[in-house]
Amino acid sequence: MKILELRLANFRNHKKLILNLDYEIVLLTGANGAGKTNILEAVYALSTGKSIKAKYDRDMINYTARFTTAGADIENSSGKYLLEMQVIKEPDASNISSKKTKVNKVPKSLVSFSGIFNSVMFSPEDLNIITGSPSERRKYMDAILVQTDKNYKRNTSAYLKAVRQRNKILEKIAEENRGRDEIGYWTKKCLEHGTYIQEQREKLFDYFNKKLPETVEKLNGKDTAVEIKYLMNEISEERLKKHEEHEVHAKTTLVGPHRDDFCIFHNKHNLSEFGSRGEQRSVMLALKLCEINYIEQENDERPVLLLDDIFSELDENHRSSVFNILEQQQTIITSTEPPDFLSTKSNTHEIKVL
Repeated sequence: MKILELRLANFRNHKKLILNLDYEIVLLTGANGAGKTNILEAVYALSTGKSIKAKYDRDMINYTARFTTAGADIENSSGKYLLEMQVIKEPDASNISSKKTKVNKVPKSLVSFSGIFNSVMFSPEDLNIITGSPSERRKYMDAILVQTDKNYKRNTSAYLKAVRQRNKILEKIAEENRGRDEIGYWTKKCLEHGTYIQEQREKLFDYFNKKLPETVEKLNGKDTAVEIKYLMNEISEERLKKHEEHEVHAKTTLVGPHRDDFCIFHNKHNLSEFGSRGEQRSVMLALKLCEINYIEQENDERPVLLLDDIFSELDENHRSSVFNILEQQQTIITSTEPPDFLSTKSNTHEIKVL
């Protein structure tokens, strides 16, 4: 898996940018604010069809422009592809935009587009996955699974549509005492698609629980009890029926994967509440290494690794662990200055971002 060339138009601060990335290790250097992270954001968006950091798609558009386009020539085990994603502002709507995706210049659905190119991004902000809200952790699960399972994206889109329709009917029942004859159809759709989503999430967490403890142990050089718990808000016919009256009063669907979460226990303590920043950073690095291996297991190909200014955050042991995997896949690194340890990597190509 490799990205050969990246082309950006009106992507955040990059009005027009073309980068040759056809190297094993790419180092993007430049001052803070030059837009190095924005380049990684664009690369990652070509994997999942979504920004890793923007709340709304239109946040990726340069504030002076009406649209943004991110395009790339990529290569995977199936061959070479030309990928393009365009986000267009809707006039007179503050947060609404439309999105178009193409593969080899042919319009494709987001389901068909996502996962052709795979990447894993690691940045200091990833600690929010551990310490932030449940929505951050659901976004993390989804970003992995849309790259490994085409049906996951399809089921997620269908599930969220079903939840929105079901919520409208719940509101109608609560406020107008009508619509009970309509709710059954959307309940069935929620059950169908929600069950698939939770099955795939269970599979992911089974893998994490097998691999995470040994990965943390290798990083830290000592035996550490680590467990990642999938807090499934199980969707089932019985639970939906049981909670239906509560949902009518709340005017929203209370059961299903849109309320899933997970937490990590480190030496039997909740890492979010009781872990030090160092412990959180160590486990997050281990989780990212497991993420790379999971995508490789499912797709028979290692994803591109995106490292966003992480080395100042890591101690020597953890820097060494990252250093040892740099050449196992294409790696793109951002840093204000070239890290000293990269001087021994002759296959590193530096690009200055101005």
